[in-house]
Amino acid sequence: MKRVGEHLSSLAMTLAKGGISIVLLALAVPLAGWELIPPAALWMLLLSGVLGIAVSDTCFFAALKGLSPLAMVLLMMLGQVLTVIFAVVFLEEHLFPLVWLGVALILAGVGVVVAPDVSGERDPVKVRSVLLGLASVVSMSVSIIIAKKALDTTPTVQATLLRMFAGTAGIFVLGVGTRQLRNWMNPFQDRRLSSLFLLTVVIVTFGGFWLSLVAIKYLDVAVANTLIATEPLFVLLFAAMFLAEKPTGRAILGSVVAVTGVVLLIWQRIS
Repeated sequence: MKRVGEHLSSLAMTLAKGGISIVLLALAVPLAGWELIPPAALWMLLLSGVLGIAVSDTCFFAALKGLSPLAMVLLMMLGQVLTVIFAVVFLEEHLFPLVWLGVALILAGVGVVVAPDVSGERDPVKVRSVLLGLASVVSMSVSIIIAKKALDTTPTVQATLLRMFAGTAGIFVLGVGTRQLRNWMNPFQDRRLSSLFLLTVVIVTFGGFWLSLVAIKYLDVAVANTLIATEPLFVLLFAAMFLAEKPTGRAILGSVVAVTGVVLLIWQRIS
């Protein structure tokens, strides 16, 4: 995504990714088995998709125009904490002290990895952008809680398809409303770019969106979402492997702290 993102707008990537994912998931649903979904679960998944993809992503990209990447990273970290709190309040999940320690270590480790040195940053943060960033993280956190309730009665492949459909439909409506669809899609005329993007979407759809719902279905939301929050650590590893980006001592330290938290979470889960 880093490479194709140099040639595509973020909203174009979101729309195209969603469209391709819908096709892939629609092909996978018959293989996994189709089940009737209760109306209440159906509406919860559609609402979760709109909040988690259309609303959250749109607010995220709008906020990014007025905030530094660091500020957005810190706001997204806040989103991980909000999801844990929402899970305890609304899903009545009970976490042991060791789990809270694991959550704290993972968030601390990820924060150390992704937070650059800000000693020279003096530009004021715009209030509007901060509010949009907060709207993004709150929308994502709420969407995860809503999806958890629906997953009790819905197969994960179908749930992923419904969330992706709702979120992509929201982005499509945005594109029609702003008359930007043609401009978004023009870069895809490059066959090499389109092929690379397609490969990436296949990995993201089944390795990211679907497996994340599998984790949320079978684990407490607080535990599953915190494990998903370790994504930057793997980005760090793959960036060193494929983009020749040498990790700093600070990044390595953060990785060790976060991995320690993951070990605590897993140990608590199986003990």
